Amino acid sequence: MKRIFTTYILFLLVSICSAAPQENAASSEKLAELSSEALMERGRIFFEKRQAGQALECFSIIADRQQEGTLEEAKWRVRALNNSACVYKYFYFDYIQAHEHLMRAYQLCDSIHDDDFMPIIMVNLGDLINDSSNDSQSETLTNQAQDIFEQCIEKAVEAKNWELMVTAFFNLSSLNYELPLDKFGILFSTEIPEDTPDLQYVRLQYKGLESLQQKQFETARSYFMEQLSAISTPWEPKRDSVATYMNIAYTYRLEQDHANEIEYLKKALQLASDNNINDQATNIGYLLIAAQAKELTDRQAMQIIIIIAIGLALLIVIVFAFLLWQKNRQLSNRNRSLYEKNRQMLEMEREEQALRKEVVENKYSRSNLSDEQKDTLIFRIQDILSNPENICQPEFTLAKLAKQAESNTTYVSQVINERYGQAFSNVLSSFRIKEACRRMSDESDKFGNMTIEGIATSVGFKSRTAFINAFKREVGLTPSEYLRMALSKES
Repeated sequence: MKRIFTTYILFLLVSICSAAPQENAASSEKLAELSSEALMERGRIFFEKRQAGQALECFSIIADRQQEGTLEEAKWRVRALNNSACVYKYFYFDYIQAHEHLMRAYQLCDSIHDDDFMPIIMVNLGDLINDSSNDSQSETLTNQAQDIFEQCIEKAVEAKNWELMVTAFFNLSSLNYELPLDKFGILFSTEIPEDTPDLQYVRLQYKGLESLQQKQFETARSYFMEQLSAISTPWEPKRDSVATYMNIAYTYRLEQDHANEIEYLKKALQLASDNNINDQATNIGYLLIAAQAKELTDRQAMQIIIIIAIGLALLIVIVFAFLLWQKNRQLSNRNRSLYEKNRQMLEMEREEQALRKEVVENKYSRSNLSDEQKDTLIFRIQDILSNPENICQPEFTLAKLAKQAESNTTYVSQVINERYGQAFSNVLSSFRIKEACRRMSDESDKFGNMTIEGIATSVGFKSRTAFINAFKREVGLTPSEYLRMALSKES
């Protein structure tokens, strides 16, 4: 039932006031012009579509706005920080960033005395700490999470926020099957509306824990079985089903019935995997391995070692595969960004080339002052270097450039260094690489069938290695990567 992150995003929204965003998010500048309310709605829609980057961008704009402002704007920042933590936890599994954003939300919420929203932050914080304790098997973190949940229940009762109280109690009871239940009799109060989401579910949880503590395992199991048909939360109900299967498995564990324990842990793991409940799947996997190990205790010792080794190897493969997939996705996004950047640069170069020709014609016969001579000379040089017939000559040298510019090598070298901050050879290489990009992006058949070596030779490079090194230094991609992106763009 660790669904509080997604459940309480809706708490932030007073109304739906904008249409669903298009697939391509607006630029940061345009987003920054939206009101906090509109940004929050847009971010919520992105979150539901699992578009983590766009959702985080919307929430971050709100959270990073000026600290000065109205109380209402401060409340939006609190909620935006809370929602940013959702994104970091559920999409990026970055518990450090999630914790940092929740603490910022907590401090700001406390400073503006937003008592209505404080319990929500506390539940989220407790849930985050609890997940961390599961990963690290830390008893200290587990106790800390329990303390937070208990405080949250007290505040929720004071505010009569029954849905929040129900959620906090379930998270607390899932941490500790030995929970002192006499402190939480409020769950059966007639003051609580019967249509409160999952109210009957947690009442059955209470009764099941009570029976467990009395060692009435069959009775406890019957309450937990009944829970499966009492789930009424509108948000990720499969999480409740996963938790219920784990409760049932726990009753069998206490009875040393490891076969049935394994059966229900497998159901929980399958359900978690099918519904992308990844934060639960890891912990269930640990419990499943432990249960299988216990079942195999009566069997041959060698079989136990082999199964554990296979389980660990499989876990390592899964983790490695996930990390590799994530890295490849990041690399693909980076390559696409670099490719688009270079396409834009080529378009700008074409426009600048036309402008330079016009300027050269106007300035060629101006006065002989040294600054104007430099201006005239650099425009001539740029015009010459922009002509592929010049720069693609393998033996195109500084002397040839000076001759075509009707100057000498000293002056040409000087203005190149002043204009570009680089030596002639580096500037020439840069212009050749831009021409190579243009040819690889050419949609006509003129250069389409050329190999990397052919492209390199056609733009004046004498070796494949020199071309690849210069291309990687200038573009950030290898020629093969760029060509693959260009072909993908065409298709």
